[in-house]
Amino acid sequence: MRHLAFTLLFTVSLCSFAQDEDIVKIVDELTIKWDKQAEALQKYTGLRYYCTADVYRTNTTELLDKIHHYDTLLYGIVSRKYANSNDKEAEATLKDIVTVEADYTTKSFKEFLQIECEGFKEIEENYKNKESKYYKEIEKLEKELSKYVITITRRIDLIDEHIHHLKLD
Repeated sequence: MRHLAFTLLFTVSLCSFAQDEDIVKIVDELTIKWDKQAEALQKYTGLRYYCTADVYRTNTTELLDKIHHYDTLLYGIVSRKYANSNDKEAEATLKDIVTVEADYTTKSFKEFLQIECEGFKEIEENYKNKESKYYKEIEKLEKELSKYVITITRRIDLIDEHIHHLKLD
């Protein structure tokens, strides 16, 4: 019986270690994908594609859903580490995860981009023939879009950076 309990405990510990190791790799991969997606999305051409191509829009929101899913799992792993060690890096990671999960949800992202898509449609309908005004409106829209996307990207990158300092892998 003791042998079975020890084997079970060892297996659970090994699985937990493997899960922690896998989540670091997964978060790295998702971060790289998001960074590429964000680079395109913060430009007017990326917004045009997002607003007009269902597949691109779906892929973008699915990527964010995956990031949020793994942030939630990561939160549990880092919470356990913090509970056991009061590690300052773990504490900072938890705060950053909470910020992403509370302030930059997929829902809020979609709502923001819906407003941006409305701005895109307005520009395309009303300013296309007025060259200088058209480009000024594009620049204004890009500035707001870029600010939002860069903020999300920095948060996602920061979480990825934290987990490497925590030595979860």
